[in-house]
Amino acid sequence: MGRSEETIAASAAAARTIKQRHVDLPVIFTLSHLAHLAGIAPATVRTYVTRARMPGPYRVFKLKKRPTPTSHAPFRSFRTICVPEPDLMRLQRWIAQNILATTTPHPASFAYAADRGVLKAAEQHCGCTWLVKMDIRSFFDSIGERQVYRVFRRLGYGMLLCFELARICTRPREEEPQKTGNLLGISGYQQPREGRLPQGAPTSPVLANLAMHKLDQRLSHFAIAQGWVYTRYADDLAFSTKDQSDRHKARQLIGQVKQALSDFGLAPNEAKTVIAPPGARRIVLGLQVDGHVPRLTRDFRNNLETHLYALTATHIGPENHRRARGFASLIGMRRHISGLLAYAHYIEPAYASQCYAQFNAVVWPF
Repeated sequence: MGRSEETIAASAAAARTIKQRHVDLPVIFTLSHLAHLAGIAPATVRTYVTRARMPGPYRVFKLKKRPTPTSHAPFRSFRTICVPEPDLMRLQRWIAQNILATTTPHPASFAYAADRGVLKAAEQHCGCTWLVKMDIRSFFDSIGERQVYRVFRRLGYGMLLCFELARICTRPREEEPQKTGNLLGISGYQQPREGRLPQGAPTSPVLANLAMHKLDQRLSHFAIAQGWVYTRYADDLAFSTKDQSDRHKARQLIGQVKQALSDFGLAPNEAKTVIAPPGARRIVLGLQVDGHVPRLTRDFRNNLETHLYALTATHIGPENHRRARGFASLIGMRRHISGLLAYAHYIEPAYASQCYAQFNAVVWPF
């Protein structure tokens, strides 16, 4: 198209840099190029970077968190969910599917990866004698656009594009404004607040994993040096050992983890810090790990079996059980119990097959 040899050479060099990181990474030169690849108007994409629109391109609402066993707060806390508008959702999905899907998280990270998951994470701790569990407070909200920028830079993209990708994938929070500066000399990009990963965006889970890579390296080093196994599933940290240990060593490990989290701008949720010594129930991600393989907890089994008993008992039945449990509809209750059965089959197929036989015998009034 008549471009200079210098421009062509620079573009080719940029493309080689990206492909050297991963052959499946798409070559993207500019924000307009990204908009073209994603099939969205460049002007629309630029508004996401400049954050010129108020209110922002997210539908924001709150969901109640499950109460923790150690929590004594009179009110349940809430989780803020941010759902992108259709064009932004489409753009973020394109980024997630075409860029982030080519990346590999740290081996200790088990969330948001097709070949990993809850079961594999729990398997790492089976047969342990001591277990330490911790939780990162406000996980997604603690990861800012600077960390997201560094994730994209490690993939080989140009500085300006990485800044723009970080803006597209983050959302400013209303409280505690932070000056981000105008590092690129573009007046339209000047913003008073730094964006954070919004929980509900399709890019946030993988970006959070990748942003935690160096922390995972450091915590793995701590664990291996002291004979412990470390895993992270999103904001849930677990450390276990099959060796002899004691509460003092467990507390020392917790102190090291707290310091590492602080160095990365994170903080633990103290209410969810647990030390499980020999003889105590050892549960990781809702699964018992005191045996050779992960198992469903007794609480989970009791809940599922209570549902099945009520559904099949002639003096109770689906409708009475629905009212007693507060479900809005029979279809909603059926889907909920189907989900419990599917999870049980994922963890313990033999047990789940017995439960399915009971569930399939239920006479539904529709």
